[in-house]
Amino acid sequence: MKYELHFLNNIYDSIDSVNVEMDPFLDMFRREQYFDNCCIKHIICDLSNCFELLVKYRLMEEHWSLVFADVNKASFVTYENGDFVSVDIKSAISRVQNICGVEQDFNAIKIVQQYRNRIMHYTLCDTTEEIIKNIANSMREIKMFVETEIIESLPEEAKQDFEKAMKDYSDNANRLEELKF
Repeated sequence: MKYELHFLNNIYDSIDSVNVEMDPFLDMFRREQYFDNCCIKHIICDLSNCFELLVKYRLMEEHWSLVFADVNKASFVTYENGDFVSVDIKSAISRVQNICGVEQDFNAIKIVQQYRNRIMHYTLCDTTEEIIKNIANSMREIKMFVETEIIESLPEEAKQDFEKAMKDYSDNANRLEELKF
């Protein structure tokens, strides 16, 4: 039996994972002033993953070869098989800005990407306020990117789900900013 998980499902799942993790984090913080390290770690990693998938989706919409780390090694067969080294996030951002004409800076999400790398490879050390501010702002940047660069290219059956998830991103970003430390 063949198993296939479509790229849009992966993107939506990573978007939704952030929203799912946000509820228990916000509830615990509001009730007990408890900053749940595990929830925040998952939120950061999921946001980072979500953004990377969205940028690669936008690159694929421009041309499938742009998701290869080395476009000179791009072949449609390896692309279809998923058997290639994909572009790193810094290069992907550069390509989406310079080739696709996206004019967003992604300042907050770049910081969240650094948080993710610190979590995975070293130690995350910043103030609670800065972490929360950067998560909220990165959620807004992702929402803007989805609304301006992604939604229109989605199949009709996916648009409503993505629009709802982006409304949840906006709501959650606002809820984060309301937290008092």
